Amino acid sequence: MEEIFLGVDIGTGGVRAIAFTPNLKKIAFSYREHKTISTREDQAEQDPEEIFSNLILCLKEVSRPHRKIAGIGFSSMLHSIMGVDKRGKPVTPLYPFSDNQGKLKVKKIKEKVPDFYQRTGCPPHPMYPTFKILWLKEDRPEVFHKIEKFLSIKSYILYRLTGYLIEDACVASASGLFNIHTLSWDDEILSFLYLTRKNLPTLIEGSEKIHFSHVSGLEFLNQVPIYPGAGDGMLSHLATCGLKEGYLSSTVGTSGALRIATPRPLLDEKGRVWCYYFHKNWWVGGGALHNGGLTLRWFRDKLCREEVEEAKRKGMDIYEIFDKKAQNAPPGARDLIFLPFLAGERSPNWNPKMRACFIGLGLHHGKEEMIRSIMEGVMCRMRAIMELLRPSLPEKLKIRASGGYTRSKLWLEIQANLFNLPIEVPSETEAASLGAVMLAMFAQGKLTDLVNFEPQIKEKIFPEEDKTKKYHQIYQRHVNLYRLLEGYFTNL
Repeated sequence: MEEIFLGVDIGTGGVRAIAFTPNLKKIAFSYREHKTISTREDQAEQDPEEIFSNLILCLKEVSRPHRKIAGIGFSSMLHSIMGVDKRGKPVTPLYPFSDNQGKLKVKKIKEKVPDFYQRTGCPPHPMYPTFKILWLKEDRPEVFHKIEKFLSIKSYILYRLTGYLIEDACVASASGLFNIHTLSWDDEILSFLYLTRKNLPTLIEGSEKIHFSHVSGLEFLNQVPIYPGAGDGMLSHLATCGLKEGYLSSTVGTSGALRIATPRPLLDEKGRVWCYYFHKNWWVGGGALHNGGLTLRWFRDKLCREEVEEAKRKGMDIYEIFDKKAQNAPPGARDLIFLPFLAGERSPNWNPKMRACFIGLGLHHGKEEMIRSIMEGVMCRMRAIMELLRPSLPEKLKIRASGGYTRSKLWLEIQANLFNLPIEVPSETEAASLGAVMLAMFAQGKLTDLVNFEPQIKEKIFPEEDKTKKYHQIYQRHVNLYRLLEGYFTNL
């Protein structure tokens, strides 16, 4: 009887469920996109019921053709938060990382909890659940008082599937409510928010086993072991690099990030590098963007109705069309610069007031240049994170890519030339789901070495000398324009 493992990834833009064989070969895939509501400045809200329904559909699609499911590993977005009542029913929407409605609470937490970063590894920023909770308490008290517990989207989904109110320590570590030294909820921060540990799920390691309970439509999964896993970024790093030194994982999905694994907390004197607990005495540090593939999705939804219809007629992915258009524009997009801060800024400057803009837009520019400038703008911000991490990186460094951007040869080439380093692309680019399966297999003793895991590499993108010089100039222009506009947006 064929044995398989399922890897579930509850992402910011959609839910994936993927079936893998024990030798980590992908054999089935399902994906459902979910909506983000953003009708006013700083708002980003999602419907947890829509996400749960999408998960059920994905699990049905990848499970039924296969006979024996040995285990299910879970990955999820980081920094999400929602409130539920005493019956476990949602009383708020889900607030993903891109929600900045708590931005006016940053100053207060910096003043009242001055060692917030040192305790949590989280630079003070409204994307973290701590700030959203304070916003609800002070600005939405009628909602706050109905909340019995605060959950991430993963803890809510696992509650619906198993009946257990739990949170894996990795996702908890990215909440701003978790102490990365004691590996527990931080009582001082909870006290400041007028909360106790009773208002949060029980913490467990991502490799601890729980079981499906009776879920309508998924009866065939009853008693299948579930492993809570970790955050999507940490699992992506595991699946692309293992936990070895000298490796930097690069991911661009809805957001974007560069990460390194470390056997101890990695903190920056200026509080610019985040660091989250991962699993069994390993932490992952790095820098991240709010605005990765989110930028092209925004461009698609707001300005590309014709291209969306063309993609439907031809049975193509809209992003293939974007790629072809961008290839028609030269490096530098004919001097069009895009600062990609549609949802504010995370790393390296943690400024939620930054906003996006096209600079240099003229009558001679079209969608070809705009798409290319968006791709270049995102990679310029990734380069800025690289510069931030450089003191912590070894001289000999390998960069491995994962996430949706690996389907774009052009985007990888832009990165290789901006970084002036080769970019390695593993064969399996759905790294978060793969990492979740690896952790499940490790828990069952079917994968014995996470640290030295080595994926199959399908492609290596090398920098080109002439383009590297050009992109060095583009990056300097990008940095200079950021500095010019930073004060303007900060003072609005």
